[in-house]
Amino acid sequence: MGMYSSFNYEDIKVTDKQGLFDWLMSIKDDERFPKFMYEDFLVNTIDGKQFTFESWDNIKLISYWYNYQVRFLEKISEFIEGEVYWEFENNDESAWVEFRSGNTIFHIGNMRYTTHTAKDLLREDGI
Repeated sequence: MGMYSSFNYEDIKVTDKQGLFDWLMSIKDDERFPKFMYEDFLVNTIDGKQFTFESWDNIKLISYWYNYQVRFLEKISEFIEGEVYWEFENNDESAWVEFRSGNTIFHIGNMRYTTHTAKDLLREDGI
């Protein structure tokens, strides 16, 4: 089961289209990378369409960060610049990934639990 992440927003620019294409072709038959991870990128690169992470919607991403996802995101930073945002199913956690100068930087928001008594939470409204 598990909780799923939703694609939210991106601002991505391809900096090395040929390198991106060559790399995507090289992983096309690599069973370590599920089809959803690369297929749309490859098709869009071939068709000259905008690069997008939209196919990374409703997947197990935030709080999972499977090795194959992290490796993919790490490698793709060689060919793109920008950032992509996802939201977690509980809306209290989110993440965005930056691709800068060949580096992949993860920004992960985690829910922080605090402890309160009923008095702490009651407002002074007379009820």
